[in-house]
Amino acid sequence: MKRELITGVICIILTALVLFPILLPETAWPVLVRDTLVRDNNTGAPNLVAAVYLGYRAYDTLGELTVLLASLSAAMGFIRIGGGALKKSAARCPRRAHTGIIDLTAGKLSPMVLIFGCYLMFFGHQSPGGGFQGGVVLASGIIFIALGRREGGLDSHRSFFGSRILSRVEMLGFLGILLLCLSGLPSGYAILENPIQGLALSPAVYIIAFNMIIGLKVGSGIAVCCLLLMEKSND
Repeated sequence: MKRELITGVICIILTALVLFPILLPETAWPVLVRDTLVRDNNTGAPNLVAAVYLGYRAYDTLGELTVLLASLSAAMGFIRIGGGALKKSAARCPRRAHTGIIDLTAGKLSPMVLIFGCYLMFFGHQSPGGGFQGGVVLASGIIFIALGRREGGLDSHRSFFGSRILSRVEMLGFLGILLLCLSGLPSGYAILENPIQGLALSPAVYIIAFNMIIGLKVGSGIAVCCLLLMEKSND
């Protein structure tokens, strides 16, 4: 107990040392970068957050997606390796019956959650949202569908929301992101440079496409890990 108390005090002190200079009332907030982004934003995205993470620091976003792909692949591998142990434990433990409240609530909420996730992805360039946030919401909708099913695992939804299909969608999403990154090369643009800026379309179409593919990748990856943990057998 004494060790945990000392550790907590040290963490509070270090946090205060980091935040104290920022929270000083006489210290002005830096506005140069913000004003530059507002003035020179040529991404077509009114939402500066989307303009930054898919425009000015797109390489960092690509790195985050690569880390996410590696971590999800490792997680799915460990889950599948432990499938035998999960089957044995499931055989020993009686399966809980679903209640009508869970079935009804999950069935009613899942379509709205899926639509809201698509909205966050499609309009993330001009309002709070984006691919990462929309993908997590999509995964929540798929999990709602899994919770609302009655018997037979996900067999009734396997054509759309089975773990095999979602794992392929996750991989195709990463390949789609790579294609978007390289799509400007045939037209003489650099990697991750917006190739639509010379066309009649809005430059925001490039960011919208990124958000949609990122959302599908993130949503399918998170959902498939949750589904593998929820399924009675790992197929």
